[in-house]
Amino acid sequence: MSKKKFGWKKFVAAGVLTTSLGLGYWASKAFYAVEKVIDGDTFITTENRYIRLDSVDAPELNYCLGKESKIELEKLILGKKIFIKVTYLDNYKRMVASVFTISGNVGEKMLTKGLATYHNKGNQNQENLYKAAQYAKNKRIGVYSPVCTQATNPINPKCNIKGNTTGDKNLYRYPGCRLFNSTMVELHLGDKWYCTEKEALKAGFNKGGDCP
Repeated sequence: MSKKKFGWKKFVAAGVLTTSLGLGYWASKAFYAVEKVIDGDTFITTENRYIRLDSVDAPELNYCLGKESKIELEKLILGKKIFIKVTYLDNYKRMVASVFTISGNVGEKMLTKGLATYHNKGNQNQENLYKAAQYAKNKRIGVYSPVCTQATNPINPKCNIKGNTTGDKNLYRYPGCRLFNSTMVELHLGDKWYCTEKEALKAGFNKGGDCP
């Protein structure tokens, strides 16, 4: 039996055991080890399987707290026994999965620390993940803190043009725009501050429709 096929059967077996017997049964089984952590929500097992945390989005490494998020995931899973329940394969052929150690749900821990945001991509009941994300948001920690989520520019208040990445639209707003005051600059999502409209336009942002 090839290593690749064996690895896949192990993932299927883990999913079956998780569903039928619960974490208490299979947490004592050494199913997987981590070879490398890519960022705060993706890693590679020693069997060369790419795993993506289900419904958990960590900042890109070059965004606010992106490196810190990766470091935290390394602390949680490197050198540990990990247990995986696969939800689906994404467009990049990564296994999107709920990941556990004996200490609990890895994604939930990342969300509680505010080092990732919650997006229910698995279409399953994940109330624990939602509550973890809400806890961090309410406490304003991690990516929800003023370090990453800002209403005013703490470094240079004069550079007060807000560049927001919203879905497939990159929009900027300045004082006088109807939605300016309610718009937050979320640095962990790729938002940026600009000093002039020219700078924002050059960076690929367009003026918001609510702006005069």
